[in-house]
Parts: sequence; C-alpha cells; structure tokens
Amino acid sequence: MVLDSFKMRKLLKVLVPPLVGFAAYFIAIRYSSKYFTLRIDEMGEGTIESFMAYYRYFMPLLFTVAALTQLLIVVPVWDRVFLRSVTGKFISLLILCLICLLFAVGISYAIWDKQSGEWHLVKVCLFMTAVQLVYWGVNLCVLYLLHKKQDKLVEEQEIKSEE
Repeated sequence: MVLDSFKMRKLLKVLVPPLVGFAAYFIAIRYSSKYFTLRIDEMGEGTIESFMAYYRYFMPLLFTVAALTQLLIVVPVWDRVFLRSVTGKFISLLILCLICLLFAVGISYAIWDKQSGEWHLVKVCLFMTAVQLVYWGVNLCVLYLLHKKQDKLVEEQEIKSEE
C-alpha cells in the first residue's frame, strides 16, 4: 500500500503541474481575440503569432515533452531543492530565471527577422521570458501544494499508526 501511494504521488507530481500550466495557456489562447484566430498557415513567419500557432497545433507533443521533463529533471531537482535553506532556494530560483532568459534569447533570436529591428528582438525575448517564468511559477506552485498535501497526509498516517 505504501509503495502504491508513493507511485501515485510521483505520478501526480509529474502530470498535474504541466497539465495546470498547459490548461492555463489553453484558456488564454481560447479566450484571447488576438490568438484565437491562429491558423496553421501562419507558422513559419517569424512572428509571435506564428510561434503561438506552433504551440496551439503541437500541444499534445509539447505536453508529452513537458511531462518527460517533469519526470526526468524537475521532480528530482524539486525534491533536492525543497530541503535546502532559504538561501539555497533563492539561488535555485535565480538559476531558473537565468535558464529561462537564456532559452528565451535563443528562441527569440531563432524567430527574429532582422528587418524588424533590434527592439523587436528585445520585445520577443521579454515576452518569451515572461511566458516561461509564468509557466514555471505555476508549475512550482502546484508542486509546492502537492508537497504540502503529501506532508499533511503523512502526518495523519503517523498519528493513526500511533493510536
């Protein structure tokens, strides 16, 4: 029974945070007048709209990648960082922000059209950084809530076993 609950908690840590993040993204796209009209033929134009169209049409594949990332990287790192001091957690948060910025710069540069100017590159980079930070913020908040729920259940089981 204990092993089954351990596997279930790990499964929840792997699937629920990306699901919540992708659901929030889906709702934002679904009810946004600007992005709701995205079409598959808009992909490859090098604009934010074409990048968002890519995410809209490749959502199942991207969710699979997010779940694998959660399983192989995020959950093991979370388990180690959660036990660190406040300073260690703050440093880990800064490292996450730096990683998001680096990925945003890379993606922004890849889709940037030099004709649009450098200011457009900066705007796209800031947008991509914000999107990633919001996703990871939601992801880490959900992990925190799941972790606190898990601790509460363990405490309740310990109290029942002592009685």
